[in-house]
Amino acid sequence: MKKTAVLIFMGIFLVSSLFAAGKTAPAVSKKKTPVPSAVQESLFPDNAAAYINDIEGECQVKRKGESYAETIKDIFIPLYEGDTVYTEIQSKLEIIFDDATIIKLDPNSKLTIKLLKRGKANKTILDLIKGSLLSVVKKLTREEEFSVKTKMAMAAVKGTEFVVTAGDDDKVAVFDGAVSVTGYDMDGNELHSIILDKDKETVITKKLRKPEKAKKLSRNFVKRYSEIKDMRGKIEHVRQLRRDGKIKKYRLERRLERIDNLKIMKSSRKLSGKMSAEQKEYIKRMEELEPFYRAQLNEIERDERKTKQRIKKIIDNKKASSAADEE
Repeated sequence: MKKTAVLIFMGIFLVSSLFAAGKTAPAVSKKKTPVPSAVQESLFPDNAAAYINDIEGECQVKRKGESYAETIKDIFIPLYEGDTVYTEIQSKLEIIFDDATIIKLDPNSKLTIKLLKRGKANKTILDLIKGSLLSVVKKLTREEEFSVKTKMAMAAVKGTEFVVTAGDDDKVAVFDGAVSVTGYDMDGNELHSIILDKDKETVITKKLRKPEKAKKLSRNFVKRYSEIKDMRGKIEHVRQLRRDGKIKKYRLERRLERIDNLKIMKSSRKLSGKMSAEQKEYIKRMEELEPFYRAQLNEIERDERKTKQRIKKIIDNKKASSAADEE
């Protein structure tokens, strides 16, 4: 009995040894760099319908229901219905909407997002309290709406490039497409509407509160053609990136470019001396997150190279197969 047990044990030992000798080491898979939630949120902010795409100078946002505005220190900050954004003197603010519409606020402007309805038919209503905004709006369906209100008028568009200025007198100018401009009295009752076509402008005076007859663009508006052209190129680029599934790479590149600029500012004695403690803390936080952003970008670029290599291999194999068939 003992002999039998010994033989069984030796058999098991020999089989195990042979199995272990022939067993190959498991392949080591490269783990993807873990992404902190702060990195992910800063690139894709809560799938917001609108977000800050660019800032220049001192800008602020006051959230719906809040008493105080906060300084906008970063790009890709989400905006929601009821939020109000401000630009100071010599400051500009750029907002992109999820439907690939872009607007830019001029210096010393104030804008509230009155309505940001999303569904089968998107509806966006902006309240320009003061200042000016330029806009490139994608072509809308019959059910969709994009409008800009001022204290005396409303400009409703269906896909166009235009500028609205709110002041003592309100002005609307169209660079492409058409805009319906309606004047309202002090009680909000509609007074008069006109259709403003390409290369035309109108003014709504405080006294009459209705749009005047359309006329050719004035020199001040003509000067802004280059800005509209730049905005058009930018939003078309974003639309293409979305179609190609490359929006994450674009945002990572934008983020890293901004971090590089912040580091340059920090290294300048003149600029760093003017920074507040809050600004310095923000730069420090961005520097801490930089390795994660770069790792994410490197992974995307590595995957792109692998994809190109696979495609090249498939094409080369097809060429070789075709050449063999011809022989």
